[in-house]
Amino acid sequence: MPEYERVFDEVLARVRPSPEEQQHILSVGESVIADIRRMGGSFKDVIMAGSAARGTNLRGSSDVDIFVIYPRDVPRNVMEAEVLGIGKQLSTRFEIRYAEHPYVTIWRNGVEVDIVPAYEMQPGQRIQSATDRTPLHQKYLETHFPQELKDDVRVIKAFLKGIGVYGAEIRVHGFSGYLVELLVLHYGGALALLRAAAEWKPPIFIDLEGHAAQAFDDPLVVIDPADPYRNVAAPVSIQSLAIFSAAAREFLSHPSIDFFFPEPVVLSPDDVKRIFLQRRTRPIFIIAGYPPGVSPDIVWGEIKRVLRMIVKKLEARGYYVLHADVWTDELAHIVWYFEIAGGYDAFVETRRGPSVFDRENSERFLQKHKDAFFGPYIREDRWYVDVLRPATTPELALFEILGEMRKHGSLRKHILAALDKGYEIQKGRGIIDFYVRNRDFARWLSSVLLRRPHWLKR
Repeated sequence: MPEYERVFDEVLARVRPSPEEQQHILSVGESVIADIRRMGGSFKDVIMAGSAARGTNLRGSSDVDIFVIYPRDVPRNVMEAEVLGIGKQLSTRFEIRYAEHPYVTIWRNGVEVDIVPAYEMQPGQRIQSATDRTPLHQKYLETHFPQELKDDVRVIKAFLKGIGVYGAEIRVHGFSGYLVELLVLHYGGALALLRAAAEWKPPIFIDLEGHAAQAFDDPLVVIDPADPYRNVAAPVSIQSLAIFSAAAREFLSHPSIDFFFPEPVVLSPDDVKRIFLQRRTRPIFIIAGYPPGVSPDIVWGEIKRVLRMIVKKLEARGYYVLHADVWTDELAHIVWYFEIAGGYDAFVETRRGPSVFDRENSERFLQKHKDAFFGPYIREDRWYVDVLRPATTPELALFEILGEMRKHGSLRKHILAALDKGYEIQKGRGIIDFYVRNRDFARWLSSVLLRRPHWLKR
């Protein structure tokens, strides 16, 4: 038996749900559907969708998606209100969540059930809400997906989870379960997909139905069989695509269970301090609270936006940001991390002016900076000037930047609310107490500091 087949068998032994687990999940879903139909309403149909319904779910993922489908002429507010009312009647334990529109999550017999409203949609028809396509995805895969490839989907999902690029949410920018199913269907199996991914050169274009209705600029394009105007792979970032391709090459050369089930590395506090000293850079952390009651996807979008803005503003002040990232436990804390490389002891920063040949703007620049600390001077065809840096350390710069962003309304409301409750800026070893108290953060920072992928075998 080839080594990769042995590895696949071991993976499936760990990720394939037992027949009892699968039957329990499906029976709970069917009981919820029966209860909804008994209640009645403006809806036209109720179906079960998602990986559990298709038999491609992983062990331990005890969740079911129930879609309540409405005629296209039912007002959205009526549809949403009715589904929320249904969900509240189905269980004493429920939670209202928000995506494009609200939906209800209930818990029944240990199974998490999402009850989602959607409009009826025919293939090729324009959507009225983002959830309208999902019932069509279910129908398509029920009729097109071979039974013998379902375990191949589980293998690829486990592989993507192991290398950190499974999930289409903003936190990951990776591969959704539906996208994995389409890729496995297109290439004909897990091994074939890995071999293809190892040779990918973006842009990659896949259209199973040959019905694409528009062009896309994404690095990976997989046209939705249910919607010719949609790229299922749109959430996949170029970095996630590159990680999948590189990891596929490594696996084919050195098959190992480690790709699927990595052992998380947590550095000791002393090792963290040692790395900070070895790198001779300045690591800085902003620690803030987490805004309660907000969808993680919304928070991730906001905190990544803040990260990009701060990096841009730090570099505008003359600080070179070697690395920047953000972490949250989606419960209590948000931490932004910036590694500043060199230049943080300088008391001046350079400002670039207009072209010398732009006489009008040159006059304004020279007048504005006639009392500059150093200059003005010419470099190539432009005026430059060195001015005193208002914040002489990156920590002070961060305080100034956050103050400016709050003053000018640059922060979205959820992050603004979190920062208004208080935040702290920690330099280097000042993060150690937080590191020791938060195991999930410790795992994340360890991976950030080590950088090298666990699956890279050479």
